[in-house]
Amino acid sequence: MSINYGARLNGRAKYLVAGQGMTHGTAYRNPASIRDGDLPAGLPGLKALDFLDASNPLFQYNHALLSAGQYLGRLQHRVATGIFSKRPGVTILTDSGGLQYARGVHQWAGDASREWTLRFAEANGNEGIALDIPTVAIKLNHPLFSSPQACLTTTLENLTYWSINRQTEFRILAVLQGRTGAEANWWYEAAKALPMEGWAFGGVMRSDYLHIAQICLRMIADGILGKERNRIHVLGEGSLIHAVMLSALQQSLRKLTEDDDLLITFDTSSPSHLASIGQVYGLAKLSPVAFHLPAYRPPSEHVHGARDERFPFPHTAIGARLKIGDLAVPSATRQHGWDVLGNELVINHNIEALLAAIDHANCVMELPPGWQDEHAPPHVIRAYNALRAMADFKDPIAHLRKFKRDLQAL
Repeated sequence: MSINYGARLNGRAKYLVAGQGMTHGTAYRNPASIRDGDLPAGLPGLKALDFLDASNPLFQYNHALLSAGQYLGRLQHRVATGIFSKRPGVTILTDSGGLQYARGVHQWAGDASREWTLRFAEANGNEGIALDIPTVAIKLNHPLFSSPQACLTTTLENLTYWSINRQTEFRILAVLQGRTGAEANWWYEAAKALPMEGWAFGGVMRSDYLHIAQICLRMIADGILGKERNRIHVLGEGSLIHAVMLSALQQSLRKLTEDDDLLITFDTSSPSHLASIGQVYGLAKLSPVAFHLPAYRPPSEHVHGARDERFPFPHTAIGARLKIGDLAVPSATRQHGWDVLGNELVINHNIEALLAAIDHANCVMELPPGWQDEHAPPHVIRAYNALRAMADFKDPIAHLRKFKRDLQAL
């Protein structure tokens, strides 16, 4: 029986895999165009790679992220049908591609850039992170965005444009940046004047849980976090520690807002990035001295194309069906022996392995006090319990400050 990780992760913060263009399209290609139609015996068909399909025979999920950054420069806004296409029962959050503008990969064009990214978000997502200019642009010496004020001013102009010109009823999340606590607080004070239906934390402060909790409490006090405005996204975080901390924070924020629909999401492109360097996820290591998901390098050279050994990590649906030779198709021209299909099979394994590990980590941390001790480091347990209990205190931040050292050690 296949596992529905959307159901498994209900009530917890939701991981969003950042969809890549190749992964998006492979499941919907003509099978004859890949390996002349000679697919591995364990693969029910290319569409079995579409894990957002509610009837998928391998595993199912219901959330993902699709970034506009990889499509900037195209004329069309709508992406061809693929894995990350929006559909009933699935939520697609679009990212705006602001990082690509900050890096200078694409030339900033003012309203033209705002218009294209807005239409991309409307065409491809149910929810969209508004176009921002990350403060990393300053470090990269971008000629237009050389100061925090320049980054903030353009981000607010983007947010205003999106708010005025959207044509569909989809949720917009405003981005909060900042390289320090003071800068992040300054950014929030400016951005709260243009409240949207949710918020996205970017920049280095996105992993500072004392800061995030403080901002969220200010949002509640300012009336801009609660019913109708109940989405929070954390950009570029996907470790098991962050997964459980965000679940704990979500539980407290649901209590404080009296809104059981408040949802925190977080994303990475780790499953595809690991595949690109020939690595696969193993099993989660959860113990008093470890709390992470390790990656390994299986035999993947082109000379392994005829190997009959089983894939060494059979804890995923696709992993249990594969042999080493199903991945390593002979070719001396690649860094490793995985062709397009082999790479996508590994990505599918990595996505399920990460979802399973996030589920496992949450289950461990939800155990009664004392029962967690054999499965997580002491500072992780203390930090998690502090975030989970903060809603029960008159001054939640004063409570969290007692565990500042543990929170900073995450």
